[in-house]
Amino acid sequence: MKISRELTVFLVCSTVYRLFSGALLVSLTWTILNQNEDGYLPLALAIFCSFIPAFVTPIMIKRLSARTNGRQMSSWFLVCLAGLSLVAGACRDLTVGLLIVNLFVWLIFMLLEASLDMWFTQVQRGMDEATVRRISGATTATSQAALMIGPLLAAGLMPILTGMRFSILLCISFLLVAAVCHTRNGSTMTEALGGSTAVTPAKLPLTLFIPMVLIWPILGAFNFMLPVYVANHGWALFELGVMDAVFGMGMALIGLLIILGNTGRNLLIFLSGLISLAVASALVWLLVPDTLVLKALSLLILGMAFGGARVHIRAAIAYRYSEAVVGLCVSKANALATPVLLLILSLQLALIDVAWLMPFLMIMLSIALLLQSSAIRFAQGQANAAPVGT
Repeated sequence: MKISRELTVFLVCSTVYRLFSGALLVSLTWTILNQNEDGYLPLALAIFCSFIPAFVTPIMIKRLSARTNGRQMSSWFLVCLAGLSLVAGACRDLTVGLLIVNLFVWLIFMLLEASLDMWFTQVQRGMDEATVRRISGATTATSQAALMIGPLLAAGLMPILTGMRFSILLCISFLLVAAVCHTRNGSTMTEALGGSTAVTPAKLPLTLFIPMVLIWPILGAFNFMLPVYVANHGWALFELGVMDAVFGMGMALIGLLIILGNTGRNLLIFLSGLISLAVASALVWLLVPDTLVLKALSLLILGMAFGGARVHIRAAIAYRYSEAVVGLCVSKANALATPVLLLILSLQLALIDVAWLMPFLMIMLSIALLLQSSAIRFAQGQANAAPVGT
């Protein structure tokens, strides 16, 4: 598989961005949790409010895609993230301030997810489906390896870089990535689509669209249950960082397997293996003793199942749709994810003792839907997609 210069830049930027975004997220979550020792409602509120910006991302992406491409969007969003890192440091002792910063940080994260998927679609244009899937596996492996290291980076550096110093480090890092991303060349989406000023909404089978919608609720449920579990067991930031990192390691591992073995060519076998991993991870979590190593093993397996599903979804839509339509489709799914997340967090709060169960169940549901014939036919390009309402 020949690696182009554009693909190399994409891999470097997306990987380093996720390294420091993982560190930023863990630092925000842990700081909010420690400032509210009387309950978990503030943490649940912070996680839910994190997804409110998803309602505005489709409109923003649609307007911005008419003026610039995914790579340029990513550069400007990273500049915004650098500024928010400094604000987070300045508000580190003010809970309300942290909640507001968290809200805007997640707005930028969701915009970046859409713009990076647009950039990925631009990079892989003209390649065959097998190559697209392997590139998707490569980007997943590198990005999740970075997200795995990010929480450990925060756990190691926050006690050393006290005050504003950790925030300054994050700010400088995001600015450097933004500088690499930035390009003065590159067509806008209007130019790339032959001068068209309108972007046609993507149409997907529900069996593929619903798993897209569930991606952020799964991560939100995981981000809620993990600090709760760690705090209930008297563990500290180190254990939280390790368990978060191991989940990311699982996603990186499945991406690496896809690269090396071209796993995913037989979609039915691939997806059946993923759902088996999800079931196995839930059984391990439920049955093994409460030790860090064994719980981390469960999350490693769960991360492999979730990461494999994400690679499959990403490759399917990138191969079938244009850059602008991919951006709209991702942002629309993110917007619909918000009410789903509200329901999931409400259930976790009501059933706090089994809050861990929700991400496991949602990953199983997502893979079960991807196993349906309509989703498989769409991924293989054998049938027209059923429309999803605009």
